Amino acid sequence: MNLISQYLTKIRRSAIVYDIKITGWKIYTIYLILFVTVLMVENVFYLSSFTRFTVWISVLSLNFIGVVWLLITARQIHTNSFERYRWSYLARKIGKNALPKEDTIINALQIERGSEESTSTELSQTFINQTIQKLNKLNFSELFPFDRIYHWKRITLVGLAITILSLSITWKHSVSSLYRWTHPKTEFIPPKPFKVKSVSRHIRVLGGENIAVSFTAIGDRPDSLQIEFKPIVFEPGRDSLILKTIYPAKGKNIFTTELKEIFQNYRYRAFYTSTNFWQPWDEISSKDYSISVTDRPTIEDFSVTIRPPAYTALAPQIQKANQAEIQALNGSRISIQLQSNQQLDKAELILNGEPQAMKVNHKNAQYHFTMKTDGEFSIHLTDSRGIRNRNPIPYKLQMIADLSPEMTIIQPPPIVELGGNQSIPIVMTIEDDFGFSNLQLAYEIQRPSYIQVEPFISMFSLPLKDPSQSKQEVNTVWDLASLGLMPEDEVHYHFELYDNDNISGPKKSISATFIARVPSLEDLFHSFNEKEDEISEAVEIELSEIHKLQKQLNKAELTLLKTDKPDWKDQQELKETMASVKDKLSDFEALSEQLEALNNSGEKHQLFSDNLMEKFKDLQQLIEDIFPPEMLKNMDWMREALEKMDSKDLLSALEKLSNNLTQIEQELDRFLDIFKRVKAEQQVDELRKRIQQLVENQDNIDEQIRRTTPQTDPSIFERLTLEEKMSQNELDNIREAMNDAAKDVKDFSRKTAQQLEELSESEQTQSLENHLNKTVQSLKKQDSYSAMDHSYAGLQSLESMEMTMENILADFQKETTRDMSRKFRSILRDVLTLSKAQESLKKETGDIPRHSPRLNDLAGHQQMLQDQLTQTMNNTMNLSRETFMVSPDMGRKLGMAYAQMDASKGKLAERNGSGSLGNQGQAMVALNEGAKSIIQTIKQMQESGSASGYETFLKRMEEMAGQQQGLNNQGMQLALGQMASSMQEGLMQQMLSQQRGVRKSLQQMMDEMKQAGEQGLGDLSGIANEMDQVIQDLERKQFNRQTSDRQQRILSRMIDSQKSMTQRGFEEKRKSDTANPISFAGPSGLPQDLGQRQSLIINAMNHALKSGYSRDYQKMIRRYFNALSNAETVILPDTNVSIQIETVNP
Repeated sequence: MNLISQYLTKIRRSAIVYDIKITGWKIYTIYLILFVTVLMVENVFYLSSFTRFTVWISVLSLNFIGVVWLLITARQIHTNSFERYRWSYLARKIGKNALPKEDTIINALQIERGSEESTSTELSQTFINQTIQKLNKLNFSELFPFDRIYHWKRITLVGLAITILSLSITWKHSVSSLYRWTHPKTEFIPPKPFKVKSVSRHIRVLGGENIAVSFTAIGDRPDSLQIEFKPIVFEPGRDSLILKTIYPAKGKNIFTTELKEIFQNYRYRAFYTSTNFWQPWDEISSKDYSISVTDRPTIEDFSVTIRPPAYTALAPQIQKANQAEIQALNGSRISIQLQSNQQLDKAELILNGEPQAMKVNHKNAQYHFTMKTDGEFSIHLTDSRGIRNRNPIPYKLQMIADLSPEMTIIQPPPIVELGGNQSIPIVMTIEDDFGFSNLQLAYEIQRPSYIQVEPFISMFSLPLKDPSQSKQEVNTVWDLASLGLMPEDEVHYHFELYDNDNISGPKKSISATFIARVPSLEDLFHSFNEKEDEISEAVEIELSEIHKLQKQLNKAELTLLKTDKPDWKDQQELKETMASVKDKLSDFEALSEQLEALNNSGEKHQLFSDNLMEKFKDLQQLIEDIFPPEMLKNMDWMREALEKMDSKDLLSALEKLSNNLTQIEQELDRFLDIFKRVKAEQQVDELRKRIQQLVENQDNIDEQIRRTTPQTDPSIFERLTLEEKMSQNELDNIREAMNDAAKDVKDFSRKTAQQLEELSESEQTQSLENHLNKTVQSLKKQDSYSAMDHSYAGLQSLESMEMTMENILADFQKETTRDMSRKFRSILRDVLTLSKAQESLKKETGDIPRHSPRLNDLAGHQQMLQDQLTQTMNNTMNLSRETFMVSPDMGRKLGMAYAQMDASKGKLAERNGSGSLGNQGQAMVALNEGAKSIIQTIKQMQESGSASGYETFLKRMEEMAGQQQGLNNQGMQLALGQMASSMQEGLMQQMLSQQRGVRKSLQQMMDEMKQAGEQGLGDLSGIANEMDQVIQDLERKQFNRQTSDRQQRILSRMIDSQKSMTQRGFEEKRKSDTANPISFAGPSGLPQDLGQRQSLIINAMNHALKSGYSRDYQKMIRRYFNALSNAETVILPDTNVSIQIETVNP
């Protein structure tokens, strides 16, 4: 028998019953708790039908799951597969709790099941019996204690008591809750503490009015209510809900609020939102009530059209209703147009308090008025129902002022002195908001006080490009020649600018008063001479300062020779010296500006001849080009060497900078000499000009005297007396100026100085003074006939004096020409002598055998010829600073001769006599061609009668101007645009070729002028630039207005160059190439005897020894010059040369 298995089956049955009892009490307790909980929850929260139904479904589902689980568990227990009730699990549990060993029962069970296979059945049966005996002694109450069952019974009893108590306390609500739970799909409304009822109910109102809504609470009165206003036609994004929180009036159960200015229909309600989570309702709300709005007439579309006055030329402007301020000019036409949302019965526009009826057409209305002043208006509408619009918008009217015109005067300056052309350039910018009607110049001529006449007042209009253009530039010239202005007259003038306002009348702006003076000739010359004195003093000061700088540089050079590295003090002195040199740049710029002002003054008032004015311009150019181009580079080099403390480079830079300053000093000395000579010539020319002006004045006085009679107004005699006294005073001043000029001219021409002194004290001058005095006396006595006689006699004497002065000036110029010819003949003599000597040297070289020791002596002779040529070239260079007649070809020939002599000298020193013959021959040819060029220059100068050389260039300029005139005529044909395109293209090609030819000729002349001394005809680069632009236009096959204007400017400037030998009105671009000076110790001219030759050699040797060479080099220099002094050959002038020179003497 399987006693162990049966026993375990019994135990399992007991365990199952035990577990069922405990689980049953647990489930019963859970259901009690669940029952009470759902009732209480429903009592408080009034769950929705969905929630209740969901809970029911959940509970039933759990019960169903529990039953299924029980069936599955019973099946597992029956098959002994449920872990808790398996025999092995129960055997271990019993063995653990009731037996000494945990595995005793499980072992017995296993032996029992395997007893048939066991070899020792008796032993197995014994172990099983022992185990059964132990099991029989077990107490089931210990295995399955009833305490746990009783514990859960007590818990269930407590739960039941609580349930009964809860139900008895909340019986009424619990019964309702139980009813609701038994009807899970039915929706029940939770009870609310109060109801909300509208007092105002449905409301009707006109658009834009305010409304008040009121509510009352029935039941427990809440502390506040919320009112919701929602548009009936609600569009998200456009409309919005209106929420207001309202409180009851004190002591009343009325909740009231106000909604202002409503224009659309609303639906409104009051509600109270739950504030506690346990309250079974979300909100307490009233019914929805409506607010119906009856539309007032409103403006749906509104526009204001502003039409400015016609003179403004402004387009009409349309302004919409979103702009409550209307701005318009005085006289603007204002048009108001609107469209309403209702059919209109009438419309009124209240303009500045006055009602104006608008023109009504169905829903539209319009009105027009003219803007005259600031103000405001509003629009009042009445529709067909008699309803008016509410709160019309006030519109402001603001009149925009038409501003006064403005002008900015660029030229002329406040005070201007009139020159010979008596014209004033006028450049101004005028500006107005809408345009102009007129620009006038009003002037008043004021005569000197001694004339005693009333001022002459007049006015005239200036031309405007386009009166309707709001901003423009006025550029014109006022010609005062027709006003007959005399010296000391003043013209006081101003400008008046009017705008084009034809509504309130043109507004005008008046400029400040300007003054134009006609200075007397004496004032002009006095001012000119003062400026000359200032320039002369400035140059002398610059010379003194440059001399000081030279000393500083020499001192610094000596310091560097003594030490390898200058100390801090020496460095500071060098920096200060460099700063002083830089300051000289600005000083010379100021000096150049002074010379430019001097030239402008003389040119403007036509004080001197063109030739003399050109000399002043040449002086200005000399100052502008006085700084060598490499000087700034040397200064930079010196600064870098000072920073690097490189003594060698610093010493070299100091030497070069010293040479630059020496060159500047020499140029300043030359400037002073030339300036004094030009000033002397200017004084003579000034006398001629003043006498000429005095003749014109006396002729005018004489003509007025001849018109007088004994019956003439005495005031006229008084005025003529004053004018004649002025002539007397001017004559005394001229005589004094003659004596002053004689002193200055004496250094250049004693004959001219003597002639001036003689003219000042001549009987002719004294007779003139006597006639003028008698004329004054006759005018005082009002004796017209006697005054006529003496006035005429005085005029004759003045004219004679004028002719004498013209002769003196002509003689002075001829003497200058002869002096220049003499200098050219001196240079020619030197060149011919050198040519003859070079010929002799060549012959002697050809007679000496190759490699002969005598070739070294001939090399020394060649060196002497080269030194003499260098001196001749230096004389030529100095002469080029005084005249244009030293041509570039002349300089090139002498330079070529110098180069060939240098090559010959080198070959002779190498004892290559045959090789030097070719160089000597080339030197002879160059010298002969140079002599030929000088002879042609002397002849040309004698034929023209001028030493300046300007006539040649003027003639060439005249030829080029004629060619340019032909080109301009062709350009005019193109500008008319009446030619076929093929003909136009052909004409352009022809013009391009001709313009290139003129440009090439101009460039050649400019090069010659530059190489001849950088003087004459001003700077022609402006004309060249204009030609280049014309050539570019023609190359692009285009000819427009600008091209034509450029052609006209080219021709105009060419004519100006012929007239005044200068360039006006355009930017000058100057470029200078300053030659390095070559210093010579010997006198000018070629040495005529051995004494002169020895002096030359000694001076040259001393200069070389002072150049800072080392001791070894100094020994070599002494040997070289000693060899030269021992030479036997002496070059003497040839008598044939003198004969050739005489043939070109005048």
